[in-house]
Amino acid sequence: MKSIKSLFFFAIAIMVILACGMGDNLSTSFPVNETVETLTLSPSVIPSQAHTPTPPPTFLSSTPQALPFPTWVADFSDPILVTLDGRRPDFQDDFTISNRGWFYYIPGSSKGPFYAPIQDETLLINLPAESKNRDSWVYNPLLTRKNFVLSFDFQFEETQPDDMARFQFKQTADQSVALDLFKDQTWTLHWGVHDDWQSTTGSYDYFAPERITILIVMEGEECAVYLNDAPLTYLSNCRTGSIVYSSPQAVTFHMLAESGHTAAMTIDNVKLWDLDKISDLP
Repeated sequence: MKSIKSLFFFAIAIMVILACGMGDNLSTSFPVNETVETLTLSPSVIPSQAHTPTPPPTFLSSTPQALPFPTWVADFSDPILVTLDGRRPDFQDDFTISNRGWFYYIPGSSKGPFYAPIQDETLLINLPAESKNRDSWVYNPLLTRKNFVLSFDFQFEETQPDDMARFQFKQTADQSVALDLFKDQTWTLHWGVHDDWQSTTGSYDYFAPERITILIVMEGEECAVYLNDAPLTYLSNCRTGSIVYSSPQAVTFHMLAESGHTAAMTIDNVKLWDLDKISDLP
């Protein structure tokens, strides 16, 4: 009996020793501690390699900053446009109904004026390739105002880079303000006496066949021009005062081009506010 108990305790001792010897193998089969350490590494100790940072493209900015507007926007045009906000135009035409007083002449003809063509709900001003006259223009007597804000959508149709659209506002028979837009994305603003026009020039963005919204402000001696709601240019002395040529053709829209090819442009969404009818104008 005593020998049986001794063998029993001897067997238990052997099993305990074997279990202890396998402990290391069991722990390395399940790397729990290693996984936990990997998940809890602090970002401050993650190794990094020295490198030269690549600058972002110039057209990207994490904190875009609006370009400051010229001082004339706040001093001249902004107060006028704020006053017009929500005010119904004194004249407007989207060309969805019959011709509302748009005319043109045929040079050298004793007949006329003729109604200007309305096509696809726009006012069309065109120069056929075979036409000897290279200045086709239309007018509307309802646009003849002294002080005004005029807005309209403009688009070059079939044209060449040197073709030009002109928007002219006459004060006298020989004095006017004229904005020229060329198909090559340059512009010129003229003012003064026709034989000795003063002018300023620049460039603009045009993504055909998209339309350009043109807005012109004229009050007193000052004039301002916007393209697509962005300030384009300003003159403090574009006119000699609040005067307008006493003619139905004081405001004219022109298509000018060299001979030998067709040139055309369209006008849409014309709106005009008569500033002389606004009593609370700043």
